[in-house]
Amino acid sequence: MANSLLAHLYSRIRGSQEDVATIALQYLVSQSEELNKAFTHFLALSMEMPLDDSLQYVCQSVGEDKERPDMVGIDKAGRETILCEMKFYAGLTRNQPLSYIDRLKKNGGDGLVFVCPKSRQTSLWTKLKDVCFDREIVSVNARCVCVDGVHMAILTWAEIIELLRKVASASAVEFLSDIQQLDGYCAQMDSDAFIPFAPEELTADNAKRAERYYEVVDKTIDLLCDDDTIKTSKKGLKATAYRKGYTRSLFLDEFTISVNYDRDLWKNTGSAETPFWLSVREDWEETERIIAGLNKIPQLKKDDDLWNITFLALEPLADATFDEVCEDLKRQILNYIQLFR
Repeated sequence: MANSLLAHLYSRIRGSQEDVATIALQYLVSQSEELNKAFTHFLALSMEMPLDDSLQYVCQSVGEDKERPDMVGIDKAGRETILCEMKFYAGLTRNQPLSYIDRLKKNGGDGLVFVCPKSRQTSLWTKLKDVCFDREIVSVNARCVCVDGVHMAILTWAEIIELLRKVASASAVEFLSDIQQLDGYCAQMDSDAFIPFAPEELTADNAKRAERYYEVVDKTIDLLCDDDTIKTSKKGLKATAYRKGYTRSLFLDEFTISVNYDRDLWKNTGSAETPFWLSVREDWEETERIIAGLNKIPQLKKDDDLWNITFLALEPLADATFDEVCEDLKRQILNYIQLFR
């Protein structure tokens, strides 16, 4: 759920959505001396190099080779000291990072900073260093290297926003709401943006890995149907695949259950992290008895943000065989059912 107006308008923004985040950050560090100094000091610490107390930050400064870093920090002498490139899930362009490094070398600049989501930090940092393989590289720290005398570092949107929030809380309160807008927007970008494929994801083996989720749901339903201690029926019920997952329903004693593989439920960080979920109803309704049973279950094991139905987490065994996983999911389902009796 969007937690700021800017995040709510995310899908309606045309053009580069990374540019919106960059312009918002540039606005904040340009309007507040306290935020400017804190941001610049953070860059200096990250790259382990001295910088002016405050820099003038401007956006989209095009260079001789048509390279266009998202934000440039200019010192009091008018020198481009820092180039900043803001990323979410867009790939690197042909100018990144080598043309930026050459531009800094030519103009006597000091550092190049990439900003990205935390989830992409490791993979992007590896790619950036790989592109520089034929340059002179010296390690500065875990997130900074010196390439041909230019410091190159990688930071996350989350740590920058948290820094700005702390500084604003103490000395620039009037900007707290603006920081909240940027935070919400970045969270929405992180949630909705396309995540590039990693090479290892494109192997044939991954087709089999993806199929496992559907096979587990089918096998778990079959195990329930084969259990003579319960009364089950699939009459009139069909397997249903949908964009975000797959579901199989079953009449089990006096209840109607659905076993789901659902990616929306899986990626919701407010509940258990699992691809498999269960709903339990009577005549397809959450009756008083069902609600009473749901109240016995810890909140972390529940999710009610989808379809106005409460789903219960089914957590598969790790490092187990296919049969062991499905047998254990069946056990979890019957334990849940017991709570509703």
